[in-house]
Amino acid sequence: MTPDQLDTIGDYYDSHAELGHAVLGTRAMHKGYFTGAADPATYAEAADRLTRTAGRRLRLGPDHALLDIGSGAGQPAVLLAEETGCSVTGIDATPGQVAAARRLAADATAPDRISFETGDARKLPFPADAFHRALMLEVASHLPDTVTDGKAAAFAEAARCLRPGGRLAVVDMVLPPAGASGTEGGTWMDDVPSVHLSTRPRLLELLSAAGFEVLEVEDLGRHTCHSGPRTRREFDSRRPELTAAYGPDAVERITPVMEQVARADEHLGYVLVTARARPRPSGGRRQRPVPAT
Repeated sequence: MTPDQLDTIGDYYDSHAELGHAVLGTRAMHKGYFTGAADPATYAEAADRLTRTAGRRLRLGPDHALLDIGSGAGQPAVLLAEETGCSVTGIDATPGQVAAARRLAADATAPDRISFETGDARKLPFPADAFHRALMLEVASHLPDTVTDGKAAAFAEAARCLRPGGRLAVVDMVLPPAGASGTEGGTWMDDVPSVHLSTRPRLLELLSAAGFEVLEVEDLGRHTCHSGPRTRREFDSRRPELTAAYGPDAVERITPVMEQVARADEHLGYVLVTARARPRPSGGRRQRPVPAT
């Protein structure tokens, strides 16, 4: 992944952030955890529910230092810091998102335990064994499956920064098995930059190669599949209001994204993988190379 590609991702999130916030009612730009199609929860409540689910799998507590890799505008990091008592360091490649996260943290109940930095998930600016826990919430899906600069590198860096036995939660979309319904559509999200989805087995293979022991894999697709359709309905019902507030060009740019994400949610899987960092061999890194697909 080149610097230009990172800039494209950053521009995408910066350009859609305010309009997305208006539609979703939250700074969290990830799926929501819904109990079903009739769940009365707002999108903001469902998004926080997904974050809390990941936090429980990480077994977060006041003595833990959490690294939120790809922290976006900071909503998950702030929520987990406030509700679990942990300290959180968020890192994101998009300066605009980092600035938004810092503003959100400044209004949190414990701003001294929350910080955000600009950086690359594949080259984390932290020493080895610096954190007890790590979270990657819809981050791996933006990284290609390459040996040197994609998912493998990001997982290896997470393993390096975690203490032996430290937990990582990877929460993300996955491709359905070959031949299943939806595989003919690719990712379905042509207007979202740098979407690189893996199958569930491939994701687990990459984690293992990076130095993780996979503890649990949860299929959350039946809960997250309502996210896109909910968002599209909200967007459609408020189109005149949004057009007046943000202009017709902004609304037209985001319209195909809303449609594509809703369609993708009907076909793609969604998993929460909990993994534990294995002890690092003496004098070496934990990962072993895995050929790209």
